[in-house]
Amino acid sequence: MKVDIYSFSVNGTRLCDKLIENLSEHEVNAYVSEKYIHSARLVKLREGNLYKATEKSFESADCIIFVSAAGIAVRAIAPFVRSKKNDPAVICMDERGINVISLLSGHIGGANKLTLKIADIVGGNPVITTATDVNGKFAVDEWAHNGNLHITSLKKARDIAADILQDRKIGLASDFKVKGKMPPEIDLNEKETGICISLDSQKSPFKNTLNLIPRIVSVGVGCRKGAEFKDVYNAVKEALAAHGISHFALKSINSIDLKREEEGIIKAAQVFKIPFNAYPAEQLNNIQGQFSNSDFVKKIAGVGTVCERAAIMGSESKILTIGKTVINSVTVAAAVDDYEVEF
Repeated sequence: MKVDIYSFSVNGTRLCDKLIENLSEHEVNAYVSEKYIHSARLVKLREGNLYKATEKSFESADCIIFVSAAGIAVRAIAPFVRSKKNDPAVICMDERGINVISLLSGHIGGANKLTLKIADIVGGNPVITTATDVNGKFAVDEWAHNGNLHITSLKKARDIAADILQDRKIGLASDFKVKGKMPPEIDLNEKETGICISLDSQKSPFKNTLNLIPRIVSVGVGCRKGAEFKDVYNAVKEALAAHGISHFALKSINSIDLKREEEGIIKAAQVFKIPFNAYPAEQLNNIQGQFSNSDFVKKIAGVGTVCERAAIMGSESKILTIGKTVINSVTVAAAVDDYEVEF
């Protein structure tokens, strides 16, 4: 997690050092004005005004912490707030660390969880205002985020939260093994409203179904030089859809290092919002298994099949689920990680 911190006082700046030292598992940077740059060891000079800096943080950081009055934080983020699905977590704490407030993206962004941790670090009081948390109820959006599940509809997630707050039960349907103790808000006999965990986003086992898609599918892609973005993008979606797999299940696009600069693949990965990994031919050749080899591809790339071997390279399971599929001169294959639903 990338965390940006902004402080505006001597005491707050000193508190930044404590946060940086105790959040070492994250990439943490604290920014202050020139007036306070010598008040702590680990802080950096903030370049430009607060609004420009905040705009940059909204684009690149997973969490923004303001060591300031809440009003400063609210005014700084106001022009950039868009959607709980995409906005970073925002936390505000006073310069003494007395109160630590989860301000934005408490569940999906992880602000609530990090607020509790920061409050423990500074010995402060965590302030969390989300309704499910203050009522001790199951928060489906936070649980889905922690379980690496894509939420297909934030509106349906809100509707389910509203039902839970009114003490209504929700159902559960899953294509995967369920482990752990289910929360009391879930009733397996409920048929009206529920959550469905599947790679297929079209499944609708309830009258009101919230589909949650595990991000566990690695695709391998091969293509001719200069392949169009739309051809790569559509080929991946079509190949997955033919096997009942939503593109929201994607975790990575993979290919050979000869395609590292292939704009069509790069842009497809960006649109899918997943990483693009490129591997040397030698590494791909070390993969064991039965593959659809091509002498032509072997001659050009040094490996008999790119898409199948690359898909496996990006997967934890190392088992090919979708073999080489050719669509618009783009070859696609996919591997699916093992997954369990955990409460």
